[in-house]
Amino acid sequence: MNHTRLPITKAAASNAVSILKILSSKTRFQILTLLLKSKHDPCVNEIADAIGLSHSATSHQLTRLEDKDVVEAYREGQMICYHLKDSPTTKRLRSIIKQFT
Repeated sequence: MNHTRLPITKAAASNAVSILKILSSKTRFQILTLLLKSKHDPCVNEIADAIGLSHSATSHQLTRLEDKDVVEAYREGQMICYHLKDSPTTKRLRSIIKQFT
């Protein structure tokens, strides 16, 4: 009996799927692309306007990205602004996004 070994560990496969799930939403992909290309940290309203979504829907997706440790929020007066975090996940996402933009 021939035993074939997987060319990737289960942990690495799980990590890859987790990263790809982040990009599986067109909205999250657009948000991440905007944050990657932006010269400043845009606030929720700017992001919502740029991608054509409501403030609420945009905030929901930003919260999901925060939960995945991809973006970080901070308050500037009454506005909440976002930037990409410097993490291994974000570095992989940057690399993938650059392939499409």
